[in-house]
Amino acid sequence: MTGQRDSSDLAGRLAREPLVGAVQQALRRAGVAEAWLVGGLLRDLAAGAAQEGGRVDLDVALPGSGAAAAAEVARVVRGTAFALDEAQGAWRVACPGPIGDTVDLVPLRAPDLAGDLRGRDFTINAVAWDLLGERGLRDPLGGLVDLGRRRLALCSPASLTDDPLRVLRAYRFAFGLGLEWAEGLPAALASAAAGLATVSPERVRTELFAVLALPNGSRALRALAEHGVLVELFAFVRSWTSFDQGDYHSHDLLEHSLRAAEAAEALAADPERAGLPRPDALRRHLAEELEAGVSREALLKAVAFLHDLAKPETLTVEPGGRRRFLGHEVQGGHLLRRVLGDLRLGRRARAAAQNIVAAHLRLFGLAHQDPPTRSARLRYLRDLRADVPEALLLSIADEIATGPNPPALPAVLRASRELLALHWEQREKREIPPLLRGRDLLEALGLAEGPAVGELLRRVAEAEARGEVATRGEALALARRLVEQLPEEEGAPASGAGKTEA
Repeated sequence: MTGQRDSSDLAGRLAREPLVGAVQQALRRAGVAEAWLVGGLLRDLAAGAAQEGGRVDLDVALPGSGAAAAAEVARVVRGTAFALDEAQGAWRVACPGPIGDTVDLVPLRAPDLAGDLRGRDFTINAVAWDLLGERGLRDPLGGLVDLGRRRLALCSPASLTDDPLRVLRAYRFAFGLGLEWAEGLPAALASAAAGLATVSPERVRTELFAVLALPNGSRALRALAEHGVLVELFAFVRSWTSFDQGDYHSHDLLEHSLRAAEAAEALAADPERAGLPRPDALRRHLAEELEAGVSREALLKAVAFLHDLAKPETLTVEPGGRRRFLGHEVQGGHLLRRVLGDLRLGRRARAAAQNIVAAHLRLFGLAHQDPPTRSARLRYLRDLRADVPEALLLSIADEIATGPNPPALPAVLRASRELLALHWEQREKREIPPLLRGRDLLEALGLAEGPAVGELLRRVAEAEARGEVATRGEALALARRLVEQLPEEEGAPASGAGKTEA
Protein backbone atom coordinates (compact mmCIF):
# COMPACT_ATOMS: atom_id res chain seq x y z
CA MET A 1 0.00 0.00 0.00
CA THR A 2 1.70 3.15 -1.13
CA GLY A 3 -0.58 6.06 -1.97
CA GLN A 4 -2.78 8.49 -0.06
CA ARG A 5 -5.83 6.52 -1.12
CA ASP A 6 -4.37 3.37 0.46
CA SER A 7 -3.54 5.23 3.66
CA SER A 8 -7.04 6.67 3.87
CA ASP A 9 -8.55 3.23 3.33
CA LEU A 10 -6.39 1.80 6.14
CA ALA A 11 -7.41 4.60 8.49
CA GLY A 12 -11.06 3.96 7.62
CA ARG A 13 -10.78 0.27 8.43
CA LEU A 14 -9.11 1.08 11.73
CA ALA A 15 -11.93 3.46 12.59
CA ARG A 16 -14.44 0.65 12.09
CA GLU A 17 -12.74 -1.64 14.64
CA PRO A 18 -14.90 -1.65 17.83
CA LEU A 19 -11.92 -2.15 20.15
CA VAL A 20 -10.12 0.80 18.59
CA GLY A 21 -13.12 3.02 19.29
CA ALA A 22 -13.34 1.77 22.89
CA VAL A 23 -9.65 2.52 23.47
CA GLN A 24 -10.01 6.00 22.00
CA GLN A 25 -12.92 6.69 24.37
CA ALA A 26 -10.96 5.42 27.38
CA LEU A 27 -7.84 7.43 26.53
CA ARG A 28 -9.84 10.64 26.26
CA ARG A 29 -11.51 9.90 29.61
CA ALA A 30 -8.07 9.38 31.13
CA GLY A 31 -6.94 12.79 29.87
CA VAL A 32 -4.34 11.40 27.47
CA ALA A 33 -3.34 14.08 24.96
CA GLU A 34 -1.29 11.97 22.52
CA ALA A 35 -1.44 8.29 21.61
CA TRP A 36 -0.32 6.32 18.58
CA LEU A 37 -1.47 2.93 17.35
CA VAL A 38 1.60 0.99 16.16
CA GLY A 39 2.39 -2.52 14.81
CA GLY A 40 -0.05 -5.37 15.48
CA LEU A 41 -3.46 -4.70 14.00
CA LEU A 42 -2.17 -1.77 11.95
CA ARG A 43 0.40 -3.99 10.22
CA ASP A 44 -1.99 -6.91 9.71
CA LEU A 45 -4.69 -4.72 8.18
CA ALA A 46 -2.16 -3.19 5.79
CA ALA A 47 -0.89 -6.66 4.86
CA GLY A 48 -4.41 -8.03 4.39
CA ALA A 49 -3.72 -10.57 7.15
CA ALA A 50 -6.30 -9.45 9.71
CA GLN A 51 -9.11 -12.00 9.99
CA GLU A 52 -12.68 -10.86 10.50
CA GLY A 53 -13.84 -11.96 13.93
CA GLY A 54 -10.29 -13.02 14.84
CA ARG A 55 -8.10 -11.95 17.70
CA VAL A 56 -7.28 -8.23 17.88
CA ASP A 57 -4.09 -7.05 19.60
CA LEU A 58 -3.60 -3.31 19.87
CA ASP A 59 -0.23 -1.72 20.58
CA VAL A 60 -0.53 1.87 21.78
CA ALA A 61 2.50 4.14 22.25
CA LEU A 62 2.19 7.06 24.69
CA PRO A 63 4.53 9.91 25.70
CA GLY A 64 4.54 8.65 29.33
CA SER A 65 3.54 5.71 31.53
CA GLY A 66 0.56 3.65 30.46
CA ALA A 67 -0.64 2.88 34.01
CA ALA A 68 -3.51 5.37 34.27
CA ALA A 69 -4.55 4.82 30.65
CA ALA A 70 -4.59 1.02 31.17
CA ALA A 71 -6.83 1.36 34.22
CA GLU A 72 -9.35 3.41 32.23
CA VAL A 73 -9.22 1.09 29.22
CA ALA A 74 -9.89 -1.84 31.55
CA ARG A 75 -12.97 -0.06 32.94
CA VAL A 76 -14.34 0.70 29.49
CA VAL A 77 -13.84 -2.79 28.03
CA ARG A 78 -14.52 -4.54 31.38
CA GLY A 79 -11.12 -6.18 31.19
CA THR A 80 -8.15 -6.62 33.50
CA ALA A 81 -5.10 -4.34 33.59
CA PHE A 82 -1.69 -5.57 34.72
CA ALA A 83 1.90 -4.40 34.43
CA LEU A 84 4.18 -5.81 31.74
CA ASP A 85 7.07 -3.73 33.06
CA GLU A 86 5.97 -1.43 35.87
CA ALA A 87 9.34 0.31 36.09
CA GLN A 88 9.16 1.22 32.40
CA GLY A 89 5.44 2.08 32.53
CA ALA A 90 4.35 -0.71 30.16
CA TRP A 91 0.87 -2.13 30.83
CA ARG A 92 -1.52 -4.63 29.25
CA VAL A 93 -5.29 -4.91 29.32
CA ALA A 94 -6.73 -8.38 28.77
CA CYS A 95 -10.22 -8.08 27.32
CA PRO A 96 -13.00 -10.52 28.29
CA GLY A 97 -14.39 -13.07 25.87
CA PRO A 98 -13.25 -16.27 24.18
CA ILE A 99 -10.98 -14.61 21.60
CA GLY A 100 -8.78 -12.94 24.18
CA ASP A 101 -8.07 -9.52 22.65
CA THR A 102 -5.35 -7.45 24.32
CA VAL A 103 -4.36 -3.79 24.48
CA ASP A 104 -0.74 -2.95 25.28
CA LEU A 105 0.02 0.60 26.41
CA VAL A 106 3.72 1.44 26.46
CA PRO A 107 5.77 4.66 26.65
CA LEU A 108 7.49 5.96 23.54
CA ARG A 109 11.04 4.60 23.48
CA ALA A 110 12.48 7.90 22.27
CA PRO A 111 11.79 11.61 22.88
CA ASP A 112 9.37 11.67 19.94
CA LEU A 113 7.38 9.35 17.68
CA ALA A 114 9.90 9.48 14.82
CA GLY A 115 12.71 8.30 17.11
CA ASP A 116 10.52 5.58 18.54
CA LEU A 117 9.66 4.21 15.09
CA ARG A 118 13.30 4.24 13.94
CA GLY A 119 14.21 2.14 16.97
CA ARG A 120 11.74 -0.64 16.16
CA ASP A 121 12.56 -4.00 14.60
CA PHE A 122 11.24 -4.05 11.03
CA THR A 123 9.92 -1.32 8.79
CA ILE A 124 6.52 -3.01 8.57
CA ASN A 125 6.15 -2.38 12.33
CA ALA A 126 7.39 1.22 12.13
CA VAL A 127 4.03 2.63 11.03
CA ALA A 128 1.81 4.63 13.39
CA TRP A 129 -1.74 6.02 13.34
CA ASP A 130 -2.79 8.99 15.45
CA LEU A 131 -5.48 7.69 17.78
CA LEU A 132 -6.58 11.01 19.29
CA GLY A 133 -5.79 13.67 16.68
CA GLU A 134 -5.97 14.42 13.00
CA ARG A 135 -2.38 13.60 12.01
CA GLY A 136 -3.32 10.29 10.43
CA LEU A 137 -0.63 7.79 9.46
CA ARG A 138 3.10 8.23 10.00
CA ASP A 139 5.44 5.98 7.99
CA PRO A 140 8.96 7.43 8.03
CA LEU A 141 10.76 4.22 6.97
CA GLY A 142 8.44 3.14 4.16
CA GLY A 143 6.86 0.21 5.99
CA LEU A 144 3.67 0.36 3.92
CA VAL A 145 5.75 0.31 0.74
CA ASP A 146 7.59 -2.77 2.01
CA LEU A 147 4.28 -4.47 2.83
CA GLY A 148 3.06 -3.70 -0.68
CA ARG A 149 6.21 -5.27 -2.09
CA ARG A 150 5.94 -8.22 0.35
CA ARG A 151 9.40 -7.42 1.72
CA LEU A 152 10.80 -7.76 5.25
CA ALA A 153 13.51 -5.22 6.06
CA LEU A 154 15.22 -4.01 9.24
CA CYS A 155 14.61 -0.53 10.58
CA SER A 156 18.35 -0.10 11.14
CA PRO A 157 21.57 -2.16 11.26
CA ALA A 158 21.29 -2.10 15.06
CA SER A 159 17.79 -3.61 15.16
CA LEU A 160 18.97 -7.16 15.83
CA THR A 161 21.72 -6.32 18.31
CA ASP A 162 19.34 -4.08 20.27
CA ASP A 163 17.16 -7.16 20.91
CA PRO A 164 18.35 -10.54 19.53
CA LEU A 165 14.85 -12.00 19.98
CA ARG A 166 14.03 -10.10 16.81
CA VAL A 167 15.90 -12.85 14.96
CA LEU A 168 13.01 -15.23 15.72
CA ARG A 169 10.41 -12.53 15.14
CA ALA A 170 11.76 -12.18 11.60
CA TYR A 171 10.67 -15.75 10.79
CA ARG A 172 7.25 -15.22 12.34
CA PHE A 173 6.63 -12.15 10.18
CA ALA A 174 8.20 -13.55 6.99
CA PHE A 175 6.28 -16.83 7.06
CA GLY A 176 3.15 -15.49 8.76
CA LEU A 177 2.66 -12.64 6.30
CA GLY A 178 4.22 -14.22 3.21
CA LEU A 179 7.14 -11.80 2.95
CA GLU A 180 10.44 -12.12 1.10
CA TRP A 181 13.75 -11.35 2.77
CA ALA A 182 15.33 -7.99 2.08
CA GLU A 183 18.80 -8.29 0.58
CA GLY A 184 21.31 -9.42 3.18
CA LEU A 185 18.72 -10.08 5.91
CA PRO A 186 19.27 -13.88 6.18
CA ALA A 187 22.99 -13.31 6.68
CA ALA A 188 22.25 -10.66 9.31
CA LEU A 189 19.91 -13.05 11.11
CA ALA A 190 22.55 -15.78 11.14
CA SER A 191 25.17 -13.35 12.43
CA ALA A 192 22.94 -12.09 15.25
CA ALA A 193 21.55 -15.52 16.24
CA ALA A 194 24.24 -16.16 18.86
CA GLY A 195 22.70 -13.30 20.83
CA LEU A 196 19.64 -15.46 21.50
CA ALA A 197 21.64 -16.99 24.36
CA THR A 198 21.33 -13.66 26.18
CA VAL A 199 17.52 -13.57 25.87
CA SER A 200 15.37 -14.96 28.67
CA PRO A 201 14.13 -18.52 27.96
CA GLU A 202 10.53 -17.39 28.51
CA ARG A 203 10.76 -14.87 25.66
CA VAL A 204 12.45 -17.40 23.36
CA ARG A 205 9.77 -19.97 24.16
CA THR A 206 6.95 -17.55 23.36
CA GLU A 207 8.43 -16.51 20.02
CA LEU A 208 9.49 -20.00 18.95
CA PHE A 209 6.03 -21.45 19.55
CA ALA A 210 4.45 -18.48 17.77
CA VAL A 211 6.54 -19.50 14.75
CA LEU A 212 5.56 -23.17 15.07
CA ALA A 213 1.88 -22.21 15.40
CA LEU A 214 1.90 -20.76 11.87
CA PRO A 215 0.15 -22.89 9.21
CA ASN A 216 3.57 -23.14 7.50
CA GLY A 217 5.59 -23.26 10.70
CA SER A 218 7.57 -26.28 9.49
CA ARG A 219 8.80 -24.25 6.52
CA ALA A 220 9.97 -21.58 8.94
CA LEU A 221 11.73 -24.31 10.92
CA ARG A 222 13.58 -25.40 7.78
CA ALA A 223 14.63 -21.80 7.09
CA LEU A 224 15.88 -21.49 10.68
CA ALA A 225 18.01 -24.58 10.07
CA GLU A 226 19.29 -23.45 6.67
CA HIS A 227 20.27 -20.01 7.98
CA GLY A 228 22.20 -21.44 10.92
CA VAL A 229 19.83 -20.05 13.54
CA LEU A 230 18.42 -23.34 14.82
CA VAL A 231 21.78 -24.56 16.13
CA GLU A 232 21.95 -21.49 18.36
CA LEU A 233 18.70 -22.62 19.98
CA PHE A 234 19.54 -26.33 20.07
CA ALA A 235 23.30 -26.89 19.94
CA PHE A 236 22.90 -30.67 19.58
CA VAL A 237 21.32 -30.20 16.14
CA ARG A 238 24.81 -29.40 14.81
CA SER A 239 25.71 -33.11 14.94
CA TRP A 240 22.63 -34.15 12.97
CA THR A 241 23.95 -33.07 9.57
CA SER A 242 25.36 -36.13 7.76
CA PHE A 243 24.40 -38.39 10.69
CA ASP A 244 23.78 -41.82 9.12
CA GLN A 245 20.59 -43.45 10.42
CA GLY A 246 21.13 -46.78 8.69
CA ASP A 247 19.68 -48.51 5.65
CA TYR A 248 16.02 -47.96 6.57
CA HIS A 249 16.42 -44.19 6.12
CA SER A 250 17.14 -42.24 2.94
CA HIS A 251 18.10 -39.03 4.77
CA ASP A 252 20.49 -37.90 7.47
CA LEU A 253 19.07 -37.12 10.90
CA LEU A 254 18.58 -33.40 10.26
CA GLU A 255 16.68 -33.86 7.00
CA HIS A 256 14.61 -36.69 8.49
CA SER A 257 13.67 -34.49 11.45
CA LEU A 258 12.68 -31.55 9.25
CA ARG A 259 10.61 -33.85 7.01
CA ALA A 260 8.91 -35.37 10.07
CA ALA A 261 7.85 -31.89 11.21
CA GLU A 262 6.57 -31.10 7.70
CA ALA A 263 4.64 -34.37 7.54
CA ALA A 264 3.10 -33.81 10.98
CA GLU A 265 2.00 -30.33 9.93
CA ALA A 266 0.45 -31.67 6.71
CA LEU A 267 -1.40 -34.43 8.59
CA ALA A 268 -2.77 -31.92 11.12
CA ALA A 269 -3.95 -29.61 8.33
CA ASP A 270 -5.52 -32.32 6.16
CA PRO A 271 -6.30 -35.47 8.16
CA GLU A 272 -8.85 -36.49 5.53
CA ARG A 273 -6.04 -37.17 3.07
CA ALA A 274 -4.68 -39.86 5.38
CA GLY A 275 -8.18 -41.25 5.92
CA LEU A 276 -8.10 -40.47 9.64
CA PRO A 277 -11.52 -40.68 11.30
CA ARG A 278 -13.33 -37.68 12.80
CA PRO A 279 -11.08 -34.99 11.24
CA ASP A 280 -13.05 -32.15 12.82
CA ALA A 281 -12.58 -33.66 16.28
CA LEU A 282 -8.88 -34.04 15.55
CA ARG A 283 -8.56 -30.38 14.54
CA ARG A 284 -10.36 -29.25 17.70
CA HIS A 285 -8.08 -31.43 19.77
CA LEU A 286 -4.91 -30.05 18.17
CA ALA A 287 -6.14 -26.48 18.64
CA GLU A 288 -6.29 -26.97 22.42
CA GLU A 289 -3.78 -24.88 24.36
CA LEU A 290 -1.77 -26.93 26.83
CA GLU A 291 -0.56 -23.65 28.29
CA ALA A 292 -0.56 -20.02 27.21
CA GLY A 293 0.78 -19.78 23.67
CA VAL A 294 1.47 -23.52 23.28
CA SER A 295 -1.18 -25.43 21.34
CA ARG A 296 -1.11 -29.18 20.90
CA GLU A 297 -0.44 -28.69 17.19
CA ALA A 298 2.53 -26.38 17.75
CA LEU A 299 3.93 -28.80 20.31
CA LEU A 300 3.44 -31.67 17.84
CA LYS A 301 5.62 -29.88 15.29
CA ALA A 302 8.34 -29.31 17.89
CA VAL A 303 8.14 -32.93 19.02
CA ALA A 304 8.20 -34.23 15.44
CA PHE A 305 11.41 -32.31 14.82
CA LEU A 306 13.03 -33.42 18.08
CA HIS A 307 11.68 -36.98 18.38
CA ASP A 308 15.00 -38.64 17.49
CA LEU A 309 17.29 -36.40 19.53
CA ALA A 310 18.67 -39.39 21.47
CA LYS A 311 19.83 -41.27 18.37
CA PRO A 312 23.43 -39.97 18.41
CA GLU A 313 24.03 -41.10 21.98
CA THR A 314 22.25 -44.47 21.66
CA LEU A 315 24.04 -45.46 18.45
CA THR A 316 25.66 -48.90 18.34
CA VAL A 317 27.21 -50.51 15.28
CA GLU A 318 26.98 -54.30 15.01
CA PRO A 319 29.83 -56.38 13.53
CA GLY A 320 28.07 -56.52 10.17
CA GLY A 321 27.79 -52.73 10.08
CA ARG A 322 24.13 -52.47 11.06
CA ARG A 323 23.43 -49.26 12.96
CA ARG A 324 21.01 -49.54 15.88
CA PHE A 325 19.51 -47.06 18.32
CA LEU A 326 18.08 -49.23 21.07
CA GLY A 327 15.99 -47.33 23.58
CA HIS A 328 16.33 -44.01 21.76
CA GLU A 329 12.59 -43.38 22.03
CA VAL A 330 12.52 -43.66 25.84
CA GLN A 331 15.78 -41.79 26.36
CA GLY A 332 14.65 -39.23 23.80
CA GLY A 333 11.50 -38.60 25.82
CA HIS A 334 13.58 -37.86 28.92
CA LEU A 335 15.97 -35.59 26.99
CA LEU A 336 13.13 -33.74 25.32
CA ARG A 337 11.46 -33.07 28.65
CA ARG A 338 14.72 -31.49 29.83
CA VAL A 339 15.11 -29.42 26.64
CA LEU A 340 11.56 -28.09 26.94
CA GLY A 341 12.16 -27.39 30.61
CA ASP A 342 15.11 -25.21 29.65
CA LEU A 343 12.63 -23.26 27.49
CA ARG A 344 10.38 -22.92 30.57
CA LEU A 345 7.50 -24.93 29.21
CA GLY A 346 5.07 -26.03 31.89
CA ARG A 347 4.73 -29.49 33.33
CA ARG A 348 1.69 -30.46 31.29
CA ALA A 349 3.31 -29.69 27.92
CA ARG A 350 6.58 -31.34 28.94
CA ALA A 351 4.79 -34.48 30.11
CA ALA A 352 2.81 -34.67 26.87
CA ALA A 353 5.96 -34.29 24.77
CA GLN A 354 7.79 -37.00 26.72
CA ASN A 355 4.78 -39.30 26.51
CA ILE A 356 4.50 -38.90 22.73
CA VAL A 357 8.20 -39.38 21.95
CA ALA A 358 8.60 -42.36 24.28
CA ALA A 359 5.72 -44.11 22.46
CA HIS A 360 6.59 -43.23 18.87
CA LEU A 361 7.77 -46.75 17.99
CA ARG A 362 4.90 -48.60 19.70
CA LEU A 363 2.54 -48.12 16.79
CA PHE A 364 4.87 -50.07 14.48
CA GLY A 365 4.53 -53.12 16.73
CA LEU A 366 0.76 -52.78 16.80
CA ALA A 367 0.65 -52.25 13.04
CA HIS A 368 2.35 -55.60 12.41
CA GLN A 369 0.57 -57.56 15.13
CA ASP A 370 -1.12 -60.60 13.62
CA PRO A 371 -3.81 -60.96 14.61
CA PRO A 372 -4.38 -57.53 16.16
CA THR A 373 -5.55 -57.80 19.75
CA ARG A 374 -7.99 -55.42 21.35
CA SER A 375 -6.18 -55.65 24.67
CA ALA A 376 -2.92 -54.35 23.16
CA ARG A 377 -4.76 -51.47 21.52
CA LEU A 378 -6.58 -50.60 24.73
CA ARG A 379 -3.26 -50.64 26.57
CA TYR A 380 -1.88 -48.15 24.03
CA LEU A 381 -4.90 -45.87 24.53
CA ARG A 382 -4.65 -46.17 28.29
CA ASP A 383 -0.97 -45.29 28.35
CA LEU A 384 -1.22 -42.34 25.93
CA ARG A 385 -4.62 -41.13 27.10
CA ALA A 386 -5.26 -37.54 25.90
CA ASP A 387 -2.05 -37.61 23.83
CA VAL A 388 -3.21 -40.46 21.57
CA PRO A 389 -3.88 -38.29 18.46
CA GLU A 390 -0.45 -36.63 18.55
CA ALA A 391 1.29 -39.96 19.21
CA LEU A 392 -0.39 -41.49 16.16
CA LEU A 393 0.39 -38.48 13.97
CA LEU A 394 4.04 -38.56 15.06
CA SER A 395 4.38 -42.25 14.17
CA ILE A 396 2.81 -41.66 10.74
CA ALA A 397 5.03 -38.62 10.13
CA ASP A 398 8.10 -40.56 11.25
CA GLU A 399 7.42 -43.27 8.68
CA ILE A 400 6.65 -40.76 5.90
CA ALA A 401 9.97 -39.00 6.60
CA THR A 402 12.07 -42.13 6.10
CA GLY A 403 12.20 -41.60 2.34
CA PRO A 404 10.35 -42.44 -0.89
CA ASN A 405 7.74 -45.21 -0.65
CA PRO A 406 7.98 -45.88 3.10
CA PRO A 407 7.54 -49.66 3.44
CA ALA A 408 5.52 -49.68 6.67
CA LEU A 409 3.26 -46.75 5.82
CA PRO A 410 0.16 -48.75 4.72
CA ALA A 411 0.21 -50.82 7.93
CA VAL A 412 0.87 -47.76 10.10
CA LEU A 413 -2.01 -45.84 8.53
CA ARG A 414 -4.37 -48.78 8.94
CA ALA A 415 -3.50 -49.21 12.62
CA SER A 416 -3.73 -45.44 13.20
CA ARG A 417 -7.23 -45.28 11.76
CA GLU A 418 -8.35 -48.16 13.98
CA LEU A 419 -6.78 -46.70 17.12
CA LEU A 420 -8.02 -43.17 16.52
CA ALA A 421 -11.57 -44.39 15.91
CA LEU A 422 -11.39 -46.40 19.14
CA HIS A 423 -9.96 -43.38 20.97
CA TRP A 424 -12.85 -41.10 19.92
CA GLU A 425 -15.35 -43.83 20.78
CA GLN A 426 -13.91 -44.28 24.26
CA ARG A 427 -13.76 -40.57 24.95
CA GLU A 428 -17.40 -40.16 23.98
CA LYS A 429 -18.42 -43.03 26.24
CA ARG A 430 -15.99 -41.91 28.95
CA GLU A 431 -14.56 -45.41 28.96
CA ILE A 432 -10.91 -44.40 29.23
CA PRO A 433 -9.65 -46.30 32.28
CA PRO A 434 -8.13 -44.31 35.13
CA LEU A 435 -4.37 -44.26 35.66
CA LEU A 436 -4.84 -45.99 39.02
CA ARG A 437 -7.45 -48.28 40.49
CA GLY A 438 -8.01 -49.20 44.10
CA ARG A 439 -6.16 -52.50 43.76
CA ASP A 440 -3.08 -50.65 42.49
CA LEU A 441 -2.92 -48.73 45.76
CA LEU A 442 -3.50 -51.85 47.81
CA GLU A 443 -0.79 -53.83 46.01
CA ALA A 444 1.86 -51.20 45.27
CA LEU A 445 1.53 -49.07 48.40
CA GLY A 446 0.43 -51.68 50.91
CA LEU A 447 -2.68 -49.75 51.88
CA ALA A 448 -5.54 -51.24 53.82
CA GLU A 449 -9.02 -51.05 52.34
CA GLY A 450 -10.93 -48.03 53.53
CA PRO A 451 -11.94 -44.43 52.76
CA ALA A 452 -8.31 -43.36 52.38
CA VAL A 453 -8.08 -45.34 49.13
CA GLY A 454 -11.02 -43.46 47.63
CA GLU A 455 -9.56 -40.12 48.75
CA LEU A 456 -6.20 -40.90 47.15
CA LEU A 457 -7.83 -41.97 43.89
CA ARG A 458 -9.84 -38.74 43.84
CA ARG A 459 -6.74 -36.59 44.37
CA VAL A 460 -4.74 -38.47 41.74
CA ALA A 461 -7.62 -38.07 39.24
CA GLU A 462 -7.70 -34.32 39.93
CA ALA A 463 -3.94 -34.12 39.35
CA GLU A 464 -4.38 -35.96 36.06
CA ALA A 465 -7.10 -33.52 34.97
CA ARG A 466 -4.72 -30.63 35.71
CA GLY A 467 -2.00 -32.28 33.62
CA GLU A 468 0.28 -32.85 36.63
CA VAL A 469 0.49 -36.63 36.06
CA ALA A 470 0.19 -38.43 32.74
CA THR A 471 1.46 -41.97 33.33
CA ARG A 472 0.81 -44.77 35.79
CA GLY A 473 4.31 -44.33 37.22
CA GLU A 474 3.77 -40.63 37.85
CA ALA A 475 0.38 -41.36 39.42
CA LEU A 476 1.90 -43.93 41.78
CA ALA A 477 4.70 -41.55 42.72
CA LEU A 478 2.11 -38.88 43.57
CA ALA A 479 0.07 -41.40 45.57
CA ARG A 480 3.20 -42.31 47.56
CA ARG A 481 3.76 -38.66 48.43
CA LEU A 482 0.13 -38.20 49.38
CA VAL A 483 -0.07 -41.35 51.49
CA GLU A 484 2.65 -40.03 53.78
CA GLN A 485 0.20 -37.32 54.82
CA LEU A 486 -2.37 -39.89 55.97
CA PRO A 487 -2.48 -40.94 59.61
CA GLU A 488 -2.02 -44.70 60.05
CA GLU A 489 -5.55 -45.25 61.26
CA GLU A 490 -6.88 -43.93 57.92
CA GLY A 491 -5.11 -46.59 55.95
CA ALA A 492 -1.47 -45.49 55.71
CA PRO A 493 0.88 -48.44 55.25
CA ALA A 494 2.95 -49.75 58.08
CA SER A 495 6.60 -48.71 58.23
CA GLY A 496 8.52 -50.02 55.23
CA ALA A 497 5.41 -51.00 53.23
CA GLY A 498 4.83 -49.83 49.70
CA LYS A 499 8.48 -48.95 48.93
CA THR A 500 8.94 -51.01 45.77
CA GLU A 501 9.18 -49.21 42.45
CA ALA A 502 6.30 -49.50 39.98
